[in-house]
Amino acid sequence: MGQNLIELAQKNSDKYIVGVDPFMNGIASVINTSVEKNIKNILLFPHPVQTFFEKFEKIIFEKVFMLFPDPWPKKKHHKRRLFRTEFVKTILKKISKQGKLYFATDNQNYYDEALIALHKENFKEMPIEIKKTDTKELILTKYFLRAKKLGNKVNFLVIVKL
Repeated sequence: MGQNLIELAQKNSDKYIVGVDPFMNGIASVINTSVEKNIKNILLFPHPVQTFFEKFEKIIFEKVFMLFPDPWPKKKHHKRRLFRTEFVKTILKKISKQGKLYFATDNQNYYDEALIALHKENFKEMPIEIKKTDTKELILTKYFLRAKKLGNKVNFLVIVKL
């Protein structure tokens, strides 16, 4: 719903913050809050993130946040999960050296699968460091607070491009 974007934009008024969301309710929420708070450094792309990366090939990011993507809990739907090895490689190509990819989920299976994929994959052409982090580095979004309310453990990863 854009809490992360809004907070990042407010803390980094000298930088552009890009939000990519194919769902109009998220886009509308960010626009509404941006207008209310007079935030002018957010750019929104209302399509899937894969389309964004295809369309804007030359943009390089310092940080990318993948917070609570749909876990697609049924095994037959796991192929729809956003955090997949090939997609992570695509993101890493778009991140500057020492840039970071933040990932958060309260679905333990999704988290375990992400860790296994990262450790199995050969990142020689793009060396990375994988760190587990806690909530001190991230904004407490609607989905984080909902997970906590439900008693779900929230798992965080930070992937640093070396």
